[in-house]
Amino acid sequence: MISSVFWVFRKELADALRDRRSWMIALIISMLSGPVVFTLMSSFISGIEEKARAREVVIAQPERAPTLVNFIQRQGATVTPAAPDYEAKLRAGTLQNGVLVPPADFEGMLARGESVSIELVFDDSHERAQPMVRTASALVNAFNREAGTLRLIARGVSPQLLAPLEVQEKNLAPSQARGAQLLFIVPWAALLVAVFGALSVAIDVTAGERERGSLEPLLMNPVPVASIVLGKWAVVMTYSVVIVLLTMAGFLVSMRFISSETLSALMQLHWREVAIFLVVLLPFAALMAAVNMLAATFGRSFKEAQTYVSYITMAVQFAALVPVFLTVRDAFWQLLVPSVAQLSVLLKTLRGEPLTTTHLLVPAAVCLAGTLVCLLLQAHLLRREQIVFARS
Repeated sequence: MISSVFWVFRKELADALRDRRSWMIALIISMLSGPVVFTLMSSFISGIEEKARAREVVIAQPERAPTLVNFIQRQGATVTPAAPDYEAKLRAGTLQNGVLVPPADFEGMLARGESVSIELVFDDSHERAQPMVRTASALVNAFNREAGTLRLIARGVSPQLLAPLEVQEKNLAPSQARGAQLLFIVPWAALLVAVFGALSVAIDVTAGERERGSLEPLLMNPVPVASIVLGKWAVVMTYSVVIVLLTMAGFLVSMRFISSETLSALMQLHWREVAIFLVVLLPFAALMAAVNMLAATFGRSFKEAQTYVSYITMAVQFAALVPVFLTVRDAFWQLLVPSVAQLSVLLKTLRGEPLTTTHLLVPAAVCLAGTLVCLLLQAHLLRREQIVFARS
């Protein structure tokens, strides 16, 4: 049986390699996905860091509040007058700093000891705006505390009476866990690559071969149906594994060229993490190869099979988002759900949390059991005439 499986594998691999354009595009995209993602992410975060370090505060009509302007400048920040159409620029995203709008009688109200209402206008739908808005808000709050302290001192009241508690923050999350929040794109992309990697090959060796009319001659050979199914699955699995390996290699190499120092310190991806990624992803890739082949077998044409497998990829994409919204990270049921299990374990790896054999063996066992069931169903379908001879 091993020789017959190898014979089918060699035949299907040769057929798949003839379509050079498809496999070259798949390989190039898998190699470039990591560098492109990290380059864009690094550029995005570096731009935010640069603007945050500039500590630029935009004030509408700063002449209304010279005391506030003086305080902001004493804190090492720069004050810039806002353009008359600052609201339109905020909505368009050309202006991303929050704009402080003091009232006309700011200084008078401040001198009389009255409560002054100052507007902070911003548009937080632009992600780059958030650090600059927080900077402006923090400076106004600091000015508020200083003004309140001076008022209390002027009245002979100790400012400590209003602050009986001093909060000291202690963040238990290690830097690796904080970096895992940024590195979420790595396991998510690797998971999708395991699904999309050999999608076209899975369709081609099933619905594509039936559409071309080459499936009947193949089944007429004195080879067990199980050997044919295993040979086809081995080709799809090979493609998927190669693409997963290249994608992980691309991510690992691109980590060395991150331009942002903060991002480079937080986002650490080493050979240990990559090895765990492969241990987790390879059984999942095996399952996805078998599932996609099984779904594509029901398609009477290549186009119809693409419709069927698209539902599978959509389900995997949605399932991969489940761990993001879970409050409980280590529920055992998560290890029993493909895609959810893999992403949960991969995120746990990125956070630097300890892994047990359960985290590795249970998802792998579920994937291998699912692979076996799909292959058995595939062999059963290829024995049915309405499947083999049905064409569009």
